[in-house]
Amino acid sequence: MKKLLLAVVAMMLIPLAAMAGMTAISDSELQDVEGQIGISITMTMTVTAATQAWEDGDGYTSCTSTGAVVLSGMVMPTISLSAVDIDVGTCGGTSYLAINTGASNIITGDTTITDLVIGNSASASSASLGKIVTTGLAIGFGTIKINGH
Repeated sequence: MKKLLLAVVAMMLIPLAAMAGMTAISDSELQDVEGQIGISITMTMTVTAATQAWEDGDGYTSCTSTGAVVLSGMVMPTISLSAVDIDVGTCGGTSYLAINTGASNIITGDTTITDLVIGNSASASSASLGKIVTTGLAIGFGTIKINGH
C-alpha cells in the first residue's frame, strides 16, 4: 500500500516539476514573437440562392388574394478577403479596432437573377418578366475603424 501511495504522490509532483522551469515574458518580448500581434484573414466566398421571394399574404385594395415577387437563380459576386488585418491600438486618447482590407476590392463580379416572376405565391415559377444582371460590380473598403463612445 505504501508503494502505491508513494507512486501516486510522485506522479502528482511531475507536472509541478515541469512548470517550475516556466517564466513569464514581458509585453515587449511577446510583441517580438511572430504572429502574436493582430489577426490576418484570407477567405473567398461565393453566394448563391435558388429562390428569394417577397410574399404579401393579404394582397392590396380589392385584390385580396396572396401575391408574390419571386427572384430565381440568384448568383452574387465573389467576396474575397486577402490578408485582411485586424488590429487594436490607441491614437490621441481613443482606442480603435481597425480592420484593414487593403487596397483591393472585397466584392467583385456580376450579380445575376435568372427570373423575376410575379405570381400568387413564393413558389410561383411561370410568367417571368425577364433576367436582371448587374455587371462589373467592385466594392472596396480600405480601413474600417471602430471605437466606443
